[in-house]
Amino acid sequence: MLAAVRTGLRTIEMRDLDEPGEADDTAIIRTLVTGICGSDLHPYHGRAAPQRVQEGHEVAGEIVHLPDSFTGPLRVGDRVAVDIVCAGVSCGTCAACRDGQFFHCRTRSVPEWGGSFASAFERRPQGLFRIPDTLTDEQGALIEPLAVAVHGVRWGRMRPGSSVAVIGAGSIGLVTLLAAKGLGAAEVHVVARHPHQAALAMALGATSTSTPEEARRAILDRTGGRGVDIAFETVGGHATTVDLAWDVTRIQGTAVVLGIFPDPVPVNLIRPVVRELWATFPICYGVIDGRHDFDVAIDLIASGHAPVERLVTHRFSLADAPEAFRVAADKSTGSVKVHLRP
Repeated sequence: MLAAVRTGLRTIEMRDLDEPGEADDTAIIRTLVTGICGSDLHPYHGRAAPQRVQEGHEVAGEIVHLPDSFTGPLRVGDRVAVDIVCAGVSCGTCAACRDGQFFHCRTRSVPEWGGSFASAFERRPQGLFRIPDTLTDEQGALIEPLAVAVHGVRWGRMRPGSSVAVIGAGSIGLVTLLAAKGLGAAEVHVVARHPHQAALAMALGATSTSTPEEARRAILDRTGGRGVDIAFETVGGHATTVDLAWDVTRIQGTAVVLGIFPDPVPVNLIRPVVRELWATFPICYGVIDGRHDFDVAIDLIASGHAPVERLVTHRFSLADAPEAFRVAADKSTGSVKVHLRP
């Protein structure tokens, strides 16, 4: 099968790999649409070590095989969104899995199955979520990133009517805007580095946008000097955006860090201390109050409250993955979400 494999810094090559074989405990999914995530771009920019198998985790696919032991409601031929990194590779039986916190499974590991940057891939059936017939394949491939944002909003205990700041307007920042609005935020102020991101944020219902340089003053001015009830940091990497989250959050408010920081970064901790901030660091998704974040995300899209399809700016065939990654990594192209189809 055709697969896009990272072979060096900013280098993606197309490889002909073996298709997954039918197994007793995994499903095989044919990729319909898959997206390039910011977490795919971090290693693209920063890891020289070549991969043996492909990555990819934002996906809508079609089930082509289910193990004989599977007793759930899914059937071969169903379209599914796939929790590739948590439930799809967890044991399903430990205490964390029984609680629906699959990311924290003690035996969770990523076997060399490879992800969705290929014609097909395999995962355990507990990571499959049926896509309603009313959703397109593109919408289905955006369930996973929306679930990340939904998890952040729910784990951050955002209350309906809250004022919100979203720091960062990449795809995770924009789906956080949609999740916050869909779950009841009264106003959402978005910090966007690039003009095309700011324009899209406003089109998606942001109350205001500002650049990182003007954000602190702009958000405080727009909240009467008080700051927002809850701020979401969605940038990660090497940015100083956590400090900005402290600065724009009201006294005794909440700062939610969704961005991934693979290396240590300096953070000013006196600011959250003197403001008595709550801070939390959600990761991926899971079950909260009896519902999986994927299910909440699907409902938000199906109800029209989260028009995630508007994030898709570029579409490529899987065979053109090297160019797709180049476009996704270069924001001067106007890219927000880049999708691939086999």
